[in-house]
Amino acid sequence: MIREEYDFRDIAEYLYKTTDLLIAGVPTCEERSYFFSDLWKDKGKMVLQLKTESNDKLTYQIFYGKTLSSVGTIDLCIQTPQLLQSLSIEQKNILLDLSSLEHVLIMFLTKQLIERVVPKSFFGAYIRPQEYSQQSGTIGFSLCEQVLAVNSVPGFAKRESKNQTLCSFLGFEGIRLKSVLEYVHNIEKFIPVVAFPSGTPQWYNVTMWNSMDILQSNNQDFAIRKCFSESVFEAVNLLHSNIHSEDRVVLAPLGTRPHSMACSIFACQHQHSRIIYDYAIESQHRAKGIANITIYHLSSFLKV
Repeated sequence: MIREEYDFRDIAEYLYKTTDLLIAGVPTCEERSYFFSDLWKDKGKMVLQLKTESNDKLTYQIFYGKTLSSVGTIDLCIQTPQLLQSLSIEQKNILLDLSSLEHVLIMFLTKQLIERVVPKSFFGAYIRPQEYSQQSGTIGFSLCEQVLAVNSVPGFAKRESKNQTLCSFLGFEGIRLKSVLEYVHNIEKFIPVVAFPSGTPQWYNVTMWNSMDILQSNNQDFAIRKCFSESVFEAVNLLHSNIHSEDRVVLAPLGTRPHSMACSIFACQHQHSRIIYDYAIESQHRAKGIANITIYHLSSFLKV
């Protein structure tokens, strides 16, 4: 598998010229959440902004440049493919802005674009912030306000199987891993994955510190795998290297957005996969600034 990952500065002009539609989240106060939306609107491009609501609903806004053309609320699972088809996605070059979208939406949209409403070409973008907000009084970072119940990600639900492989990409909060281990039964093999970010060397130490008690109390034999936090392709390769084609696998992406996308891509290729998530509510001021921007060329994963 060729690792098609680029620095945004090296490919920006190409994206400006060729991208027909940016799919992004609704901007928040974080700079990285509105970087691409503002840039694409300034260049007169088409932008689809999405946000999940309660009861599996999805709100959308369609912009042509800075002009708001359409708004609405639809059923996430049933009507999202119809919305994408109405925008003639099959005839467009798509850029998906991971930094502004929720984890569940990243995974759901990735599946739709790979399997159901397949574009001409598919790119993703991820912005690593300059820093994450520190917690006061404890070891770690203040990234989530609340963690909800673990459940299947729409589009990736399957029945519980016997002798399952659980692969979890770990985040800062150890309690999230505990919830996953309580939710998944019949674990025959456990694969924890820790991210190594280029600009935050303490990330690994914090993740291990907050997860070690839970890992050691799990009564499972395991070896911790490492994966670059901003690489979709490395995470997909790691999954293929550690999971056999006949394995019944449960994926629990609790870490970075690129790793959530990688889980979705892998699940589209591995028929015995399901993805679960704890629907964490992220803090409003969790990240500051923009450190670097990675672009992923994902067209090789499209099922055409």
